[in-house]
Amino acid sequence: MLPESRPEVRKVDGEPTKIVGYAVRWDQLSHPIFGMFQERFKRGAFTASLINPDVYASWQHDSREVLGRTPNTLALIEDDIGLRYEITPPSWAEKHIETIERGDVRGSSFIFRSVVEEWDETNSDMPIRSIIEAELFEVSPVTTPAYPQSSVGIRSAEDIFNSRPQPNTHTANDEEQRDAALLDLEMRLKKLNL
Repeated sequence: MLPESRPEVRKVDGEPTKIVGYAVRWDQLSHPIFGMFQERFKRGAFTASLINPDVYASWQHDSREVLGRTPNTLALIEDDIGLRYEITPPSWAEKHIETIERGDVRGSSFIFRSVVEEWDETNSDMPIRSIIEAELFEVSPVTTPAYPQSSVGIRSAEDIFNSRPQPNTHTANDEEQRDAALLDLEMRLKKLNL
């Protein structure tokens, strides 16, 4: 069975060659990201991002080797499976097409920025970050699928993990400190009014 993110080459007589694949499959957990958390995308996570998008496709995440760009040579489609891409590559990319056809390049990857996310920390050993809405920047056929690393092209995994919302853990001491600060502020305001 082929890896689910594996791109394929489509050649139809009278039409340009296309590289087709899925950058994202809905609700599938990533591998652990640097051992800190896992990630999954909710269906429709890119809907807002795909309105008048400026997204490019590159070879192996190398921006010097652009294979296509929206809206002319890169199509992005959200379907029941995930975020699908169709690249119409330039003629110089024939060598890359051959590596996909031979099965040497088997993966798809992407770069994005999370806009709306939720965290599930019921398993404290491996929290899960669910991406509800995201902004897409790039899709890419890659030798080794880089899904765990793709989001860290924008922010580091540690920054993402540390910036997650923390559960409300107020203690009695916290409330006492807050009350004391409010009382102090009230006294200062009274002095200013005198």
